[in-house]
Formats: sequence, C-alpha cells, structure tokens
Amino acid sequence: MAAKSAKKESLPVRWWRSAVVFLGEVKAELTKVAWPGRDEAVASTWVVIGAVVVVAAWIFVVDKLTALVMSGLLRLIG
Repeated sequence: MAAKSAKKESLPVRWWRSAVVFLGEVKAELTKVAWPGRDEAVASTWVVIGAVVVVAAWIFVVDKLTALVMSGLLRLIG
C-alpha cells in the first residue's frame, strides 16, 4: 500500500535513472570485451581495405558492362 500512496516519479527523473542504469551496464560490458591488439587491428584493417577495393572494382566492371550493353541497345532502337 505504501507504493500506491507514494507519488510517481516524473518522466525526466525516470528517464535519467534508466539512462544511468543503462550506461552502468554498458561500462560493465565494455570491460568484458577482448579488445584486439595493434597487430590484429592493423591486419583486420588491411583485410577490410582489400575487400572494399575488390567490391569497388566489381561494381565498376558491372557498371561499365551494363552501360555498354544499354548504349548498344539504345543505338539499335533509335
């Protein structure tokens, strides 16, 4: 019954309390993370850069082939 008679907290107070709890949980989880070392981070970065270059080259080739086919078709039509 005491809970019913107690005044409800306002929305900003509840928001701040939940934000503080959330940030505390985030901090606790970040301490559990196994962060990569410098060598692993550099190696992973090079893998990502290589993958981006390969995908960009693939998109470039497909775009050029599509443009070539479309321009040929348009030349035939009109």
